[in-house]
Amino acid sequence: MRGRTAVTPSPALSSLRAAAVTCALIVGCGLAPVALTLAPRPGEPVAVITLFPDAPVPKAVTASGAPILWLSAGGHVAVLYAPGRDVAAHLRRAGALLVLAAGPLGTCLPSYRPSANLTGPSTP
Repeated sequence: MRGRTAVTPSPALSSLRAAAVTCALIVGCGLAPVALTLAPRPGEPVAVITLFPDAPVPKAVTASGAPILWLSAGGHVAVLYAPGRDVAAHLRRAGALLVLAAGPLGTCLPSYRPSANLTGPSTP
C-alpha cells in the first residue's frame, strides 16, 4: 500500500500568493480614505461622470431637478448642487454609476470653481 504524500506548493506559487495578499491589503487600505474623501455630502456640489453623453445619466441629471453648476463640453461630466441627501441616491437609482463629491475634484475640472456660498466659509 502506498503512503500518502503531502503536496507541497512550489516556492514560486507561495511567493505569488504572498504578493497578491500584500497588494490586496495595500489597495484596500488605500481606497478607504479615498472613498471617504469622495463621498458626496448633503448640501455640497456633486459630480456625475459618464462615458456616453446620450446615456441615461444626463437624462437622470435633468430629471433629478438639481441645478447644474457646470457641464463639460462633451457632456461627460456634470457638477450639480445637491441640497439634500436624496439627490445622490436618486442619481444612482436612475443609473449614474459615479456620483462623487465635487469639492476634491475641482482642480481636475477645467473652468469649474465652486462659489464661496457652496463651499462654506474658510476657517483656519
